[in-house]
Amino acid sequence: MMGPVRSSGRSGAALLEVLLAVALFAAAAAIVTSALNASMGSLERQRLGLQALNLAASTLAEVQLGIRPAAGQGQQPFPTPLDAWTAEVLASPMDSGPTAGPSGLVRVEVVVRHRESLVVQRLGEVVRAQAYGTNTLTPSPRSGGVAP
Repeated sequence: MMGPVRSSGRSGAALLEVLLAVALFAAAAAIVTSALNASMGSLERQRLGLQALNLAASTLAEVQLGIRPAAGQGQQPFPTPLDAWTAEVLASPMDSGPTAGPSGLVRVEVVVRHRESLVVQRLGEVVRAQAYGTNTLTPSPRSGGVAP
C-alpha cells in the first residue's frame, strides 16, 4: 500500500509560512532588544544624574558646616568607592546693586563631574559670608570667584 501523495505546491506553502513566522519573530525580538537597550541606557543616565545631585548636595552641606573649604581647592576627588567623581566649589560675592557696597552674601556653587561619562551637575545657593566663619573673601585665581 502506498502512502498519501502530497503535492509539492502544498509543502512549499507550509515552508514559506514557517520562514515568514521565523522572520517576524526575529524582527520582533530585534525591536524589543533595541527598546530594552535604550531603556537600560536611560536608566543608567538617570542613576548617574541622581548620584551627582546627591554628591553636590552633600558637598554643599559640608561647605555650609565648615567641613570643606568654600573655594580655591579646584577639582577634588571623592573617596573610594566614589573616586570616579570630582567636586569643585566656587564662591563669588553678591552685591546688592550696581552702586551699593558688598551685601555680605556669597553665591556658592558646587560642580560635580564624573570622570568616565559626561555627567556634570551644578548646585548653587546664596549664603551669608559668616556661614564660612569668615567675612573676608579674596578672588580665586582659577575660577574668577572668591575663596575664604
